[in-house]
Amino acid sequence: MDSPQPYPPNEQANAVIARWRLQILNNLLWVLVGLGGLALVLGAWSDYNAIGERALPNISIYTVAYLLVVAAAALRQLSLTVRALLLLTILGTTATFLLIFFGLAGSGRVLWIGVIVLALVYFGSWGGMIALALSLVIMIITAAIYVSGNATFVTAESLAIQDTIADWAGAISLYLASAALALAPFLYLWRRLEGLAQRTTAEAARARMHAQQVEQHATQLEQQTAQLQATEQMLRKLVQSLETPTVEIAHDVLLAPIVGQIDSQRADQLLKRLLDVVSTRRARVVVIDVAGVPAFDTMAAQSLIQTVQALRLIGSEAVITGISPTMAQTITALGIDMNTIATARSPQDVLLHLPS
Repeated sequence: MDSPQPYPPNEQANAVIARWRLQILNNLLWVLVGLGGLALVLGAWSDYNAIGERALPNISIYTVAYLLVVAAAALRQLSLTVRALLLLTILGTTATFLLIFFGLAGSGRVLWIGVIVLALVYFGSWGGMIALALSLVIMIITAAIYVSGNATFVTAESLAIQDTIADWAGAISLYLASAALALAPFLYLWRRLEGLAQRTTAEAARARMHAQQVEQHATQLEQQTAQLQATEQMLRKLVQSLETPTVEIAHDVLLAPIVGQIDSQRADQLLKRLLDVVSTRRARVVVIDVAGVPAFDTMAAQSLIQTVQALRLIGSEAVITGISPTMAQTITALGIDMNTIATARSPQDVLLHLPS
């Protein structure tokens, strides 16, 4: 299987790993509180029944170790390092006690493997190596005590089956092999988990950065859209003001040339603009020149009639100029009544016939 790709450490990945370690520690401590309480009661009862008052020192040691485990579980205000070190100290002391007082017949060696695993989790490879070296030193010292016949605190039957160098050499070799079999997969799994945390946090950081870039891009697009809309609105107003300009060609006389096709929207804009300009300038005559209108239909004629009528209501007379022969034929063919509208050939003719 391919090894995990190395990722540079980052604060978020370290925070994730720290949460994993804290969760493992909390769960383990409370499991030890539950199981340790049961083991304390059963072990104390068993030892007292077996050896009587001589078991009281052992029971005291069990009780102190259990209280320390409870303290480590309950005092969460302590740092992770302090609580982990306290747990390792308790478990290491317990493993050492079991190893010395029960030798190869006890579970001290198995507990020491657990201590090494936890040291790897909370203090890295160096912590695991120190724990392994410490366990070997304690096993060698214990072996020396047993082989030399100084283990007077154990029964003769127990000492008889573990009083040779061969016994302890084989036990230590088996311990090292068991530790290697347990630690190698665990260390590989832990490294994979750390790599997973690095990759996950790195990808999450890239995703957040991408989301921020998308959001910034969306904001820029919104700003550009708003600017385009404002520019478009300004251009519309400019076009509206320029497409039907009003020019004063004589005193109180305005010329409003119309260029292009007249539709309903433009007719409304034309009417509004002429009413505003005429009302502002107080013009008495408005010359509407339609020479620039390419096609004259019912819509255009009705718009002009409405414009003329509206101008009359505010006291201004309107004159239509620039009607071409083609327009005249179209108006006649459509049956549009233009009798109420004053017309002239050109704005110059309007000026000539104005009263002085």
